[in-house]
This record gives sequence, structure tokens and C-alpha cells, in this order.
Amino acid sequence: MKMSLEVTNIEFNNLITRYLSGELSAGELEGFEKLLRENSGRRDQVEEYRKIWDSVGSVVPQETYDLDVEWDLFRDKVKPTSRSILFYTYRIAAMLLVGLLLTFAVRNATRVFGTELVVAKDEPVEVILEDGTHVVVNRNSRVRYQKQFDRSGRKVSLSGEAWFDVARDTSRPFQIDAGLAFVEVLGTSFNVNAYKENDAVEITVQTGMVAMTPKQNIHEQIVLKAGNSGTYNEKKKELKLIPTSDPNSISWKTRDLYFNHSTMQEVVGVINRVYDAHLVILDQELAKCPITVTFSNQSLDAILNVLQLTLDLDVARVGNEIRLDGEGCVE
Repeated sequence: MKMSLEVTNIEFNNLITRYLSGELSAGELEGFEKLLRENSGRRDQVEEYRKIWDSVGSVVPQETYDLDVEWDLFRDKVKPTSRSILFYTYRIAAMLLVGLLLTFAVRNATRVFGTELVVAKDEPVEVILEDGTHVVVNRNSRVRYQKQFDRSGRKVSLSGEAWFDVARDTSRPFQIDAGLAFVEVLGTSFNVNAYKENDAVEITVQTGMVAMTPKQNIHEQIVLKAGNSGTYNEKKKELKLIPTSDPNSISWKTRDLYFNHSTMQEVVGVINRVYDAHLVILDQELAKCPITVTFSNQSLDAILNVLQLTLDLDVARVGNEIRLDGEGCVE
């Protein structure tokens, strides 16, 4: 989609709202991002709006604003005494008004279309949909869903990662728009990893069956059973079924970790992902050491204690890093 750099402010504000809520089509998204690359002013405007958007909260609330009250509070705090201050006051007031209007637009759209937006930031967020489907949204992820599913089906959209335990309903398939691919089920539990910065969408099935279809080729499809994983790589245009899934693919939710002759490098990678930690291995020989161990819903400190005793590690906390050092493993 071609998008003119001369797009009006009203049109651009509408595009920002749809961009932040993940509702732009692939063509619109491409044009919008091209516009931002070529116009630094528009990029700055999006970042300002993003701050306003993020401040709305984890679940879009339904409270209202009294604009007169907000303006009175603002006016009492800022009393212009010169032309420059007056100009600055009007500029801030305009930004306040735009922020309130943007928030109102988002909430109004939520009311009109009957949808809810769940945003998980620093910790996973759990939500139960109206059909009984259980969803756990991982950190830095968003899920948008209908408050009331209609007869045609149950549709949600995901940006990031989430675990689904879908209530069985043979008359209404459950479909997830995962960015690069569609995921469709009748009733099952599975994990979807669809972070936008990744080249691939990955599905891991825990129970039941799941169908995965690339958006770029809706005639291609794989069916996954319990214990399977499936990926679609956008760059390679490759849809792939993996018979045996990674046992740690949903560890971010369960906090159950399984390592069988895994290298310390692999172990640290999983721990960092699951606990949002910053473990760093200082010695390359130590990184190659194999370890077999299982952790069941243990704290990060408990895991570090086990690793420290097993491999005789030196553990040091420096800033937000946890540095691991040692002589490596004994042959």
C-alpha cells in the first residue's frame, strides 16, 4: 500500500490508533512504517502517542474523563506570564487534549467493536474468556479478543506469546491471528510464540490438535498433535512440523524446567527467558559444560544455588547482571 507523506493529521492520528492496537493490515503496516522511516517528525509523534497508549493499563478500562476538570487542574498549575510561556502552555494543552482524545478513541473503539485488550508488561497476565477459554499472556505481549463471541467463530489476535487452554466448542472454531500465521482449534491447550521481532511463529501443542496456516499461503497447512511443535518462518517461507517439542517451550508459564545433558549456555538461555534474568557466563569452557537437572517451580535463587553447588561456580551480582564463573567441568 502506498502512503503519502502528505497524510493529514486527522488521518495520521487514526493510523496511529490502529497501529498501536495491531489492527493495520499487512499492506497498511508496510506503508505506515515506510512513512515513519522517511519522516522523523511523524516517528516522534508515534512515540509520544505510544507513551499515552501504554499508560492506559494492562486491560483497557471503561472509566471516562471530564475534560473541563482536567483543563481546570492544568490551568491552575500553569499560569502564563509572557508570550513564550503562553505559547508553551498552549502547546502542552494541545498535547494533553490529543492524549485524551486518543485514549477516548481507543476506549470508544473498544465499546463499539466489543473487544478487550490485555497487555502484559513485566509479568504474565491471566484472563478467562467468556466461553471459558483460559489464556496466560507472557511478558511484553498483547491479546485482543471479543467480549462476546458470535456464532461464526471465536477470534483473537496475539502480538507476542501466550498459552491457551481452549474450551471445546465444535460449532465455533477458535482462531488466533498470530501475525504471520493463523492458528485454528476446536478445543485444546497450546502455546503460541509470535513476537514481532522474530522471523517465525512457533506453536507448541500440549493437548488436542491444532491447525497452522501461513497468511502468505492459505492453501498450505500443517496439523499438530499433542507433543508436536510447528513453525512458520517468514523469510524462508517455510512451514515446518517438529515431531518432538522443546520441553521448555512453556516453562515461562509453568516454571518447570527440564535439562538433559544440556550445555550451561543452553541452561542459562532458558533461565534468562523464563525468569527475565540477566545471567552471564564469563568462561567459555564453563559454557560448554553439560548438566542434567530438573526444576519444578523453583525461585531463581534456588536454581542458582543448585548450579553453584553442582559446578562449583562463583556467582556475583553486578548491577542487573548475575555473573557465573568457574573452572569449567571435570572430564
